Amino acid sequence: MLDPQEKAEFDGLVTFLRVADPKFCRRMDRLTRPRPLFYTAAAVALWLLAPLSIVFGGWTGALFAAIFTGYGFRLYAKRNGNHPQPAWWVATRGRRAQPLDPA
Repeated sequence: MLDPQEKAEFDGLVTFLRVADPKFCRRMDRLTRPRPLFYTAAAVALWLLAPLSIVFGGWTGALFAAIFTGYGFRLYAKRNGNHPQPAWWVATRGRRAQPLDPA
């Protein structure tokens, strides 16, 4: 966690970088956005690979097919850019975040 003075300096540097090099900032912002076509294509490729691994791999192929199918579903769900959820042990249900006291 940064001191208020360090945070102000960091924010100043970020603002200067956005003004000085907007092309770089656009590229960095693009990295945080999801790539739905890539995730969908990877999911379909894994789903197509699953039956082939069963046919040619026997019981080991069946294990890999289950892994391919599960990860394919995960990628397909990720294509919409769902934001990461808090950890399961964080109790946030029914509570609102308290604002920080500026004093």
